[in-house]
Amino acid sequence: MASVEIAEMRNAHEVLAEFSYDPVELQRGYTNRTLRFDISKNSIEEQAVTQQMKDLWIGGKGFDLWLMLQEISSQTKWDSPENPICMSSGPLGGTTSFPGSGKTLVTSISPLTQSIMDSNVGGYFGPYLKFSGYDALTIVGKATEDIIICIDSVKHKITIEKAPKESLDSHKIAEELTEMYADDEMDKRNISVVSAGQASEHIRMGVLNFSFWDWRRGEARLKQAGRGGIGTVFRNKKIKALVIKNKEYLQPWSITENKVTQLTTENICCQGGKSDRELVKEIVEKWKADPDYVIEMMQDVQEKERFISKDAVQEISLITGVPESQLYHIATFYKAFSLKPRGELNIQVCIGTACHVKGAAKVLDSFERELAIKQGETTKDERFSLEAIACLGTCSIAPVVKIGDEIVGNVMSKDVPKLIKKALKQLETKKEKGDKNA
Repeated sequence: MASVEIAEMRNAHEVLAEFSYDPVELQRGYTNRTLRFDISKNSIEEQAVTQQMKDLWIGGKGFDLWLMLQEISSQTKWDSPENPICMSSGPLGGTTSFPGSGKTLVTSISPLTQSIMDSNVGGYFGPYLKFSGYDALTIVGKATEDIIICIDSVKHKITIEKAPKESLDSHKIAEELTEMYADDEMDKRNISVVSAGQASEHIRMGVLNFSFWDWRRGEARLKQAGRGGIGTVFRNKKIKALVIKNKEYLQPWSITENKVTQLTTENICCQGGKSDRELVKEIVEKWKADPDYVIEMMQDVQEKERFISKDAVQEISLITGVPESQLYHIATFYKAFSLKPRGELNIQVCIGTACHVKGAAKVLDSFERELAIKQGETTKDERFSLEAIACLGTCSIAPVVKIGDEIVGNVMSKDVPKLIKKALKQLETKKEKGDKNA
C-alpha cells in the first residue's frame, strides 16, 4: 500500500475522544480493570474488575456476560444503542506465538435470534488486549459517522477517531490500519484490527474479522467471530474498525528471548547425534529450497533421522535463508518434532480427558515401569522413546496408545508387556529386511 495513501487516510482522522492510562502488571492472569466506550457520547472510561467477578465469572465469556448484564434491559434490541459489544480474554489468555492459541470471546444481542449470543475467535487481539492492561472491553452507543477505536499500548493512549477514508472491506482495512499504525515491517506483528466489512450493513449474519500479521505471506490475515451476527451489530454502530497496537512484541522466533522456548533450552542445545548433511541437502532440494516448505523438510528429516539436529537446522537455514531461530521455534511448537534423538520406535500415551478417565495414567505408569524410563526419555539401547500426549484424536477407543505409526485402542495396564514384546518383534523384522532406521 502506497505510503501517500496511508498518510492521506491518517490526516483525515479527527480525534473525538482521547484517554491516557497507566500501565499495570498482570496479577495471576488479571489486570483488574476493563474499558468502556460510549460512542454516542464519545466517552472512554475504566471500570474495576471486582473479586466477585473473578470468583463467579472467571473471564472470557463469563466477563462478557457480566458486563452485558450491566448495560441491557428487557427492552434492549440488537440495534438499540445500549446493546453492547463485549470482548474479553480469560486469565489464561493465550500466547501470540501462533494465531489460533490466543482467544477472544465476543458477546452481544444477536440480530438473528434477539437473544444474547457469544462467539470466540483466534488471532492476537485477546492477548494484546490483556497485555495492554485490560481484561475486557465494552462498546455501547452509536456513532453518527464512521469511526475507529484505537488502543495504543506503547503510548498508553486510547482514542475514538473519525475515519472517513479507510476501506470498509475487512481485508483492505486490516492492511491499511496495520500499515498505518506499525512503526516498521517487524512492528506489523504488533497490530491487530477488528472489522466487519460492508456486507454486514445488508445482512443480519455479519461476522467480525480479527486480523493478525502473517510474517510468511507478508500480509494481514483474518480470523472470524462468526456466530450470531456480531459484525452486523458492529457496523450498525458505525464502527469501521477497532485497532490495537501491542507493546514490546516478544518475537516468537527469538530463542534467547522467548519465555516458552527458555523452558526447552536443554532440548534446543542438545549435542546428541550428527546429521548427514548431504541427506538434509537432498531433502531441501526435493522441496526446491522453498522457505514455505520448511515444515515439510523438517518432517522428512525427522522421519529419516528420528530427530532434528543442530546440523540439520543449520543446513536448512543455510540453503533456504530461513533464520535458525525460526526453525527452532517450529521444532519446539509441533509435538511431532524432537530436538533430541528419539528411539527407533516412539510410544505415545494419550492422557487427554477421555483417556484419563479410563485409566491412561496407569497405562503410562506401566510403560515407564516396563521400559525403566520416565515419559520424555529414551531407553539406553535407543529402541524406545516414551511420551505423554494431550490427544490422539481417537477418543472413542480410549485409552489410546500410538506405537510408531500404529494406534492401539482400549489399552489396559496388563496389556503393556505384550505391546512392548510385539514392538520388539517388529523392530527385529525391520532389521532383517534391512531397514536402516531400525
